[in-house]
Amino acid sequence: MAIYIILILAVCVLDQMTKQWAVVSLMEQGSVPVIDGVLHFTYLENRGAAFGMLADHRWIFMAASIAAIILLLVYFFMIKGKHHLLRTALALVVGGGIGNMFDRCLLGYVVDFIDVRLFSFWKWVFNIADCAVCVGGALLVIAVLLEMKRERAK
Repeated sequence: MAIYIILILAVCVLDQMTKQWAVVSLMEQGSVPVIDGVLHFTYLENRGAAFGMLADHRWIFMAASIAAIILLLVYFFMIKGKHHLLRTALALVVGGGIGNMFDRCLLGYVVDFIDVRLFSFWKWVFNIADCAVCVGGALLVIAVLLEMKRERAK
C-alpha cells in the first residue's frame, strides 16, 4: 500500500516542480521549441477544465474534482486483494487530480507547458498531472477489461 501512496506523492511533487520550472523559465519567453513544429514548452494558464473548457464555471468544476478525488481515494483504500494495476491506475489519477487541484486552489488556474503540435488543427498544451490522469485512465480501462476477462474465464 505504501508504494501507491508514494506514487501519488511523487506525481504531485513532480507536477509542482515542473510547473514551477515553467513559471520561472517560460512565463517571460512564451514558447521554447524542443523539436520544432512537434514539441515546444509553452507557458499557458488554463482557467478551465481539459483544453480550457468550463473556464467560467471554476467553482463547479473544482467541487466536482474534489468529490471525484475523494471518491477515488475511498475506493482505492477499499480494494481487497492484489489489484496492482488497478491501484496503480487510481494512484496516477488521484496524484494528477491533486496536482492540478493544488494549482486551481492557490492560483485560480492550472499551469500547462507541454505543447504538442503534431496536428495543425489541434494544439495540445498540458502538464505532468494531465499525463498522470490520462495514463491512469488508460490503465484503469485495461484493469477493468482484464478483470472482465478473468470473470468470464471462471
